[in-house]
Amino acid sequence: MARALIAGLGEKEPAADEAAAGSSVSPALASPGASGPPQARPQLRLKGVDRQQVCLRAVDVQRLVGEDHPVRAIWEMLEKCDLSALASGIKAVEGRPGRDRSDPRVLIALGL
Repeated sequence: MARALIAGLGEKEPAADEAAAGSSVSPALASPGASGPPQARPQLRLKGVDRQQVCLRAVDVQRLVGEDHPVRAIWEMLEKCDLSALASGIKAVEGRPGRDRSDPRVLIALGL
């Protein structure tokens, strides 16, 4: 099946004078059951390859920060805080449409 698709990519559209003369019309341009002029296919929307993309790999984020780094103490303190007042305005909930929101603890830790 893939070979048939690839083979169809090499077909050329007929020149304007050939189409006007009624000579061979590419099956991709002809509409089934139509006796009038051939209908052009809509332009395809394809996503190209981004060769500048950064490679994704598995990273253990706990190993990126040293055991005695101050950020660990900040996070430990924030885990103990009651931040329910900050979370009360978040409308994104499980099972409903909407984008996930940032955890208030993460935003406070970044701010500090």
